[in-house]
Amino acid sequence: MKENEEGAVLTDRDVRELVAGVLDIDVADVGTDTSFYVDLDMDSLHKAEFVVALERACDAEFAPADAARMDSVGDVLRLLRDRRRVS
Repeated sequence: MKENEEGAVLTDRDVRELVAGVLDIDVADVGTDTSFYVDLDMDSLHKAEFVVALERACDAEFAPADAARMDSVGDVLRLLRDRRRVS
């Protein structure tokens, strides 16, 4: 994880590790296009834990609408890219 003038910048690997940590699974099981719900059986509590972990990791807050659009690592990376929080 690196920093820019707006805060922490995450990599694809950082996001996948956050997902794996919340779900207590191997990071190798989390791909960029892996669906949180269909492929990983993430529930709403896991999703809330992931969003909090993501907010802490990149020192940013996400609106509920932004969090609702996070269905895969790719979705998270697109959101972070829009905020210049991904490398």
